[in-house]
Amino acid sequence: MITKQQFLTTFFDQLNEIGVDYFVYGEYRQLPVDTGGSDIDMVVNGKDFDKTTALLLSLAQKSKVIIASKYANANAHFYRCLSLDWGVQVDILRDGLHFKGVSYYPLAKLCKHVIRHNGIKVVNCEYGFFVDYFKEIIHKGKAKEKYRTAVMEALQNHEEELDEEIKEIYGDKALQLIKSNFTMDGLNHIGISLQQIIHRNILKGKTITQLQTKLVLAQRLFSKKPGYVIAVLGTDGSGKSTIINAITPWLNQGFHHGVIYNHLRPNVIPDLGVMFGKKKAIGKGEVPTVCSDPHGQKPSGFVGSLVRWGYYLLDYTFGYMKSVWKTIHIHSKVFIFDRYYYDYYIDQRRSRTSLPRWILRLGECMVPTPDLILCLGGDPQKIYNRKPETSLEEVTRQTHVLQDFCRNRNKAVWIDTTTTPQESIRAAQSAILKMLSVRFN
Repeated sequence: MITKQQFLTTFFDQLNEIGVDYFVYGEYRQLPVDTGGSDIDMVVNGKDFDKTTALLLSLAQKSKVIIASKYANANAHFYRCLSLDWGVQVDILRDGLHFKGVSYYPLAKLCKHVIRHNGIKVVNCEYGFFVDYFKEIIHKGKAKEKYRTAVMEALQNHEEELDEEIKEIYGDKALQLIKSNFTMDGLNHIGISLQQIIHRNILKGKTITQLQTKLVLAQRLFSKKPGYVIAVLGTDGSGKSTIINAITPWLNQGFHHGVIYNHLRPNVIPDLGVMFGKKKAIGKGEVPTVCSDPHGQKPSGFVGSLVRWGYYLLDYTFGYMKSVWKTIHIHSKVFIFDRYYYDYYIDQRRSRTSLPRWILRLGECMVPTPDLILCLGGDPQKIYNRKPETSLEEVTRQTHVLQDFCRNRNKAVWIDTTTTPQESIRAAQSAILKMLSVRFN
């Protein structure tokens, strides 16, 4: 199996051999051995654009590296490449850097700072990080500390030249705002104001271009979606955390930090316990505390169960449409659900409901189906020994229910997690790769 270093080395060697006019913009210092936790942004001369994308796709096919996701706009093609051992995101940009279809930094100025690094044409880091400050401001209205540091150092070392450059590209107001707030905190504070000034400057008179960009974005809603949803099911002790913790960094390589974790549901609407002041709300990015006694509370009666189930069904439907559906149709993100709606079949006691199966099936008809459902299980005795929170009988029952569920869902795959962790993780990765290989290959 080809390594990341071999893949990247071959890719750049072939680009150089056929004379493609390109340069890598962004983090490059570990290339071609690795990407240093970054993606690869390549600026390519328009005449060589099709040649470059064709070369990448051909190399991926020959190397048995799958294109897990791809999408495009008028100025760029975006690829998410994945193998069993590694992943890399490659963004191929036509004739420079663009925002809403409009160039936001002159290509000619970038080309002046191109150097060779291990045989690869790159924009030197000092200047690249300086430009990255403006990239982040333009897109987000704020910039990371390393980019604020870079812009301060660059302006101190090349003040006259870069002052003139900023003034030429973004106007005197942008330059004066930066100069009058020339500290780390100051540059952080002016983010939104600077963004507004730059937007007015670069987007002025570009209404048609912006509308065309929005149209392309809207069309993506009805094309092959670049994002995915994976649900991970299993009884306590089945290894859900082990699998999720293993596949997340692997997927993040190919989708460049594009994995989004959700516990049980989209969590757009608050937990009932939070609403009634019985629980503390979970902050953004926080992992919920694992309950040590999932069956400690009695289920509600039929009416209470119906209300509880109906309330959370809103999250699985309308909440999903708000937080998941649009994202996976526009962006190459991967949502991982630790448990999902199907947990009602396996362990209603956990959700404090007690409803007949036909009601649960009715709800399932309204809930969007994940692209892949990983069902984790195996020998109930081994699972119980790992985490004896309920009883061996309950673990056995849940395992059998999950096995039956898995057999009757075409998006579900059984993963035996009572083997070694390495074998379980590999099986999960193989199932994910198989699913990812269908849409764009």
